[in-house]
Amino acid sequence: MLKAATMAFQPDILVTSPDEPRVTLVVEAKLHLPNLDRAEAELKQYMVSMQCPIGMLVTPERMWLYSDSYTTRAPDSIHRVGEYDIKPLWREPPPAEETRFETFVQRRLEDLAITPAQELPSDLRDALREYILPAITAGDLRAAHPRYW
Repeated sequence: MLKAATMAFQPDILVTSPDEPRVTLVVEAKLHLPNLDRAEAELKQYMVSMQCPIGMLVTPERMWLYSDSYTTRAPDSIHRVGEYDIKPLWREPPPAEETRFETFVQRRLEDLAITPAQELPSDLRDALREYILPAITAGDLRAAHPRYW
């Protein structure tokens, strides 16, 4: 019996440094995360392999934010900063199709770089200001892979 092939983790959105080929933020945007522990482990492994300091898992309802303390070169140096209700960030309802949701999240992050959201719960606003905005305002935000409609 053949085992089902497992795909390597492939993020949906990357922010890279404009001066060097360095990933400064990695985002996984999914409509559903049926196994948060697995998604978190895969994100952490990717962050370590790319030496990326900040990672996000995003669904239409929740956002999990991660930061690497660089105490080791292993996933255990990455800690969860917090879990946030992301719904206040959306200006319109998120699309119900996976690829469109990825694009939706990317566009909202691009908008935040230009006009940061003020009308947000303080915990989400603080997390965006401390972790996300510095990366997206100083870097190049792009899709991490081709998107097919």
